[in-house]
Amino acid sequence: MFKKKKNIGILGGTFDPPHSGHLFISNFSLIKLDLDEVWWIVTNNNPLKKGSNCYEKRLNLTKKFLCHRKIKLLEIKKSENAYTIDTIVYLKKKYKKNKFIWLMGTDNLKNLHHWKDWKKIFYNIPIAIFDRPFYSLSIPKAQATLHFKEYKISSKLSKKLKFMKTPSWSFITGLTHLQSSTKIRENKVGSP
Repeated sequence: MFKKKKNIGILGGTFDPPHSGHLFISNFSLIKLDLDEVWWIVTNNNPLKKGSNCYEKRLNLTKKFLCHRKIKLLEIKKSENAYTIDTIVYLKKKYKKNKFIWLMGTDNLKNLHHWKDWKKIFYNIPIAIFDRPFYSLSIPKAQATLHFKEYKISSKLSKKLKFMKTPSWSFITGLTHLQSSTKIRENKVGSP
């Protein structure tokens, strides 16, 4: 399934629950970054998020949700995907032929500097940060993007991001999507 040399976008997260915003970023990245596929990786847990549903439940929901031939679910043993940096190192070692780009929404920037070995993430994989309404104002103030501001590339060059030496990152604008797992969970809590 994953043998041929490809350019792959990696979208990791709790997917609690998976939603159309995840699909939107994935589909947009296939075009904007000129990727062959996007692999979704459901994280075992997120120390920065409290109250997530169990891993198996989130994994099964994500399996049922996906129906796009270029967007795939990659299951990694829990011990290998404990943290983003661990996942990246694992993928680069296991799929040496492929070029990877880490995909994330701007909503993750606020706490990115709290992630395990967050600077190593930038040094190990190009990063595409997608515009999310109401979060984009945090980009100039986020500790991670301030630290790596000289490595930002123009979104006009985003199709070349996968070939660029790390650290390199780009802020991808143009189309946005309002869906959020947090909002979905909040609405379920408040519904009868």
